Amino acid sequence: MSTKLYVDTSCIKNNVEYIRSILSKNTNIIAMVKANAYGCSATKMCPLLESLGIKDFGVALVKEGVELRKSGINSNILVTSQFLKSDIEDIISNNLTVSVSDIDMVKQLNDYASTKNKKVNIHIKVDSGMGRLGFTEENIYDSVNFISNNCKNIVMQGIYTHLSCADTDEIYSITQLELFNKIVTKLKKLGYSFKYIHALNSAGILKYSNFQYTHVRVGILLYGYFPDVSLLNDKIKPALCLKSPIIRINNIKKDTKISYGGTYIAKAGKIIATIQIGYADGLPRTCSNKYYVYINGIKCKIVGNICMDMCMVDVSKIKNKLNIGDEVTIFKDGQDIQKIATINHTINYEIISRLSGRIERIFI
Repeated sequence: MSTKLYVDTSCIKNNVEYIRSILSKNTNIIAMVKANAYGCSATKMCPLLESLGIKDFGVALVKEGVELRKSGINSNILVTSQFLKSDIEDIISNNLTVSVSDIDMVKQLNDYASTKNKKVNIHIKVDSGMGRLGFTEENIYDSVNFISNNCKNIVMQGIYTHLSCADTDEIYSITQLELFNKIVTKLKKLGYSFKYIHALNSAGILKYSNFQYTHVRVGILLYGYFPDVSLLNDKIKPALCLKSPIIRINNIKKDTKISYGGTYIAKAGKIIATIQIGYADGLPRTCSNKYYVYINGIKCKIVGNICMDMCMVDVSKIKNKLNIGDEVTIFKDGQDIQKIATINHTINYEIISRLSGRIERIFI
């Protein structure tokens, strides 16, 4: 008996098919499976996506790429964050492609690769206005020239950028995309070619389709959720449903303080169920006394402070007999996840990506 995250594979398939329908036939998908595939389980998600014809995956950390290789994933894996010196051996031994933003790190990667007689694929990261990682317009041409002439064990396979406001600021996003396009065009005129050119993330795919290039990076859309409520449509299907079992049913005989701090007092006649999920599982404590779960399709309010491993719910409205082990639905669609995010003044990405590893993932 445990908390379970159900992943509906038919929804994932639907989302892949929809995304492909709005892309050019020559544009390929890099599926972003960082942060355990946004909470879904990367080692289970990647084989599913491979079966749907996706051949490229993106992760944030070298460690994540290594875990996928150990699980049997042989497709291309791009590490999008800056690798460190301590990562270099794993990069080469696991045939990972890495993003580069720093010439000194490229030198170290090349030097180690040369001792192993190996070639390493890299994607040049362009900082077009995110201010996070990447070469700027001022230093990218000299950097690419240096890599080409001095790093013989490095293959400049790709070039890309990342949009910072694709969902909310069209003017700034177009400025970023036009700068990236200018840089790519100039590098091509200088004689450089790239098998992978990519700029669009999930929001960008929905708004700036004329900047598709060879690939797009798809993250949250794959899983059925949107980068911003302004982009909602009914073509994308939410794939996740989080459920947790009842582990106690308490018929209140008198006024009773519920949970730490006694922030809720249950009156006589109330029925309080204890659920096996808490903030250590990813249900934020700030949802205490604010969020509702579902039992038999009926909304039931969380009462008292959410604990590390449990929370309490007012189930007085439920007419049918409840039993230990009955499943409670914590969230079932994008609106539920957005409600949790709104309560916590954050975004849906954070809610699903922070689901604990102790939650069992079940693909259905």
